[in-house]
Amino acid sequence: MSKGTTSQFISSLIESCGGSVGLFTSPHLCTVRERFQIDNTLAPYELLTSEAADFVASVKNAGLTPSLFEIFTLLAMRIFVKCGVEYAVMETGIGGRLDATNYVRKPLVTVITPISFDHIALLGNTIEAIASEKAGIIKPEVPLVLSRQPYAAAADVVKRRAAELSAPLYAPEELSECGGFLPEDCPQFLRENFTSSLKAVRLLGMNPLPCNFRMPQMRARFECIHQNPIVILDGAHNADSMQKLVAALNVKYPRTHWNVVLGCVKGKDVHGMAQALRSLDATFILTNPHTGKGTALPQLIDEAKAADLSIYKVIENLNDKAQLPMDRPLLFTGSFFTALIGEELFGK
Repeated sequence: MSKGTTSQFISSLIESCGGSVGLFTSPHLCTVRERFQIDNTLAPYELLTSEAADFVASVKNAGLTPSLFEIFTLLAMRIFVKCGVEYAVMETGIGGRLDATNYVRKPLVTVITPISFDHIALLGNTIEAIASEKAGIIKPEVPLVLSRQPYAAAADVVKRRAAELSAPLYAPEELSECGGFLPEDCPQFLRENFTSSLKAVRLLGMNPLPCNFRMPQMRARFECIHQNPIVILDGAHNADSMQKLVAALNVKYPRTHWNVVLGCVKGKDVHGMAQALRSLDATFILTNPHTGKGTALPQLIDEAKAADLSIYKVIENLNDKAQLPMDRPLLFTGSFFTALIGEELFGK
């Protein structure tokens, strides 16, 4: 969640300074075009399909078998070159040493957002191991913005790697710098992400002004898509992002009882997310995310019970509003794929 919103803020800040910018993010919620944006507008279908057809044909002819994310990453670069953008903002996937975005060998600046327990099967099961992988995006002598970290051990790993590569290290701007740029009711976690984005753009030699800044549309990041009942989509999928989501909900919607649709992908920190949700006044509907990546529903049921969460029902296949209680505000979270269920049921 931090990586995506930070990337979107950077893109919008560059545009506010008159720069032309390509933005590559993941995942998408409704259309794959969300991953490829030019000046904060979804890439046209025609451009995307024509470039994809040529690129995929070249890959097949070469006998290569890249992952879908690798294809998307290089496709984004092709589109940005064709459109002649001045800047490309590339959000990492799992983020780190083996990420496809590391194809870019000499970026102008790198940003490492808050590191927590995520992608454990791929990155490691200690915060130091995960931080070591994340630090793989640091490039020799390239400025690095290090966001405020929930784990000091992670920050230490990143700082050591930056020193080894002689990469100048910068802290985010102060929270007071958000004034004028963001709505007054903007959640704290988004403000934190914005401070890192603002520092990165200033390192590019730009001076963004609030009067020229447009708040980007952030799909499934504390996104309200429906009223009566209120429906919030949030792709929080680790303990840190879930803690920040709960804090934001308690500030913006005090004394509110939520019906939470919670579904997690296999391999995520289900225990940490369940524990983070203990401080939310809520009743829980546990479900399977709509994804082929594998569900953590059996573990989620156990962890929710261990955390003493109030479980209303377990719905293995949630595909109709009639399956849900509609008496209170609804939150869809635990995965972007769970947020997608909310979009399918309540979106436009």
